[in-house]
Amino acid sequence: MRYAAMMAGKLGWNLVQRVSHRAGEILQFTVSIENTTEEEREFQVWIGLFSLEGSVITTFPLPDTFTVAAGAATSFNLSVKIDYSNCVLQASLYDVQTGEMGAALQTILEQPPSLIDQVSPPLMGMAVVGMMGAFIPKILKD
Repeated sequence: MRYAAMMAGKLGWNLVQRVSHRAGEILQFTVSIENTTEEEREFQVWIGLFSLEGSVITTFPLPDTFTVAAGAATSFNLSVKIDYSNCVLQASLYDVQTGEMGAALQTILEQPPSLIDQVSPPLMGMAVVGMMGAFIPKILKD
């Protein structure tokens, strides 16, 4: 689990730095919120999608707020359909009481290689070997 901290809490998720993701598929991950204060806090998680250059594609809050007891943590699973690839997924923790937004985590969602991209190098290698196998005996014979 990776974490990012702010004054009132910590946000974590189980996504690594780069994730293979096809546009339009559902991305599943686990998010945790930890209240690092000595009083109960209400948090909200905001999700953002950004181009690799940093332009905003979309941002939205999760529909629920999370009340977390002092010094406690909560975690939950998310399933989000994301219609983009080759972009940055960001989650930010929002402290409802103070209005502070912080503790951002980011993961790059990379378009996986197509089947053609995956098989092209081995096929190309076999084609070269096959052509060499066909022409070398002819060259040596001459």
